[in-house]
Amino acid sequence: MKTDASSAEVIHPYLIGRELLTGDGTPERWVIDFEQHDQVKARESAGAFEYIRKQVLPDIQSKADAETGDDRTRRNHLQQWWIHWRSRADRTAAAKSLNGRYIACSRVTKRPIFVFVAIDIRPGDALQTFVFDDDYSFGLLQCAAHFLWFITNCSKLKSDYRYTPPSVFDTFPWPQGPSFTGPSKKQIRAVAEAGREVRRVRGEALKVITGGLRAVYRTLELPGKHPLKDAHAALDQAVLDAYGFSAKKDLLKQLLDLNHAVAAREQAGEPVVAPGVPPAFGDPKAGGLITDDCIRP
Repeated sequence: MKTDASSAEVIHPYLIGRELLTGDGTPERWVIDFEQHDQVKARESAGAFEYIRKQVLPDIQSKADAETGDDRTRRNHLQQWWIHWRSRADRTAAAKSLNGRYIACSRVTKRPIFVFVAIDIRPGDALQTFVFDDDYSFGLLQCAAHFLWFITNCSKLKSDYRYTPPSVFDTFPWPQGPSFTGPSKKQIRAVAEAGREVRRVRGEALKVITGGLRAVYRTLELPGKHPLKDAHAALDQAVLDAYGFSAKKDLLKQLLDLNHAVAAREQAGEPVVAPGVPPAFGDPKAGGLITDDCIRP
């Protein structure tokens, strides 16, 4: 593809689940994304627009012409043929407010492995993304409590587990603290620090284990001590402390009880702690919760 300087801002690396899990995380594809701009604005990126007109429009046109019946999917697509199909515009717009990165995991997985991804990288349709840039939120998503909630509530297609936000993320209760204003600053920082350590340890493992993060996590199935097992155990303990849960009690029941308590407060119009860093903590960046490690182009 021949392009020009005016097209640089609309050509982005494109990451898929296989590259996240089995490779080194480096995107191998590129995508042209005009976001939601109209044709006039899109034409400012002359080289990229001309490429789409020549290489993509004919295919969209032919599929729209062949469409029959009440299904107008392709005909509607033809009206915005220059817009990236399944562009996930809401995520792209929301990510612009972040500090250079967002969280992602493969949507189809037996064990979600969460990573930070640079905001310039567009996620493939099979990646589940989370508009968080802080280490505390990463720790909550990567902990055993969230994994248990995932395997209990996710959808399944044959033997494949799928991360379905309505049943997993939307129902997962985040730590509320004793007064529903969130855990203490000390507890939040402990989760963030433990999450950073998980990423550091598995980053070191990637240097000696081939096959990417999936292969690294499969080594946890073997008996014996393992530095990543230790890092995850420390993260899980920090998360339990943030919840105020007991390691001696059934974790799923404690999560369900909290889920019910949060739902009751929401129904009564009382405040609860939403996903992410609790507002009572203050500025996450100033509070040391935002680092800069992530998958980059």
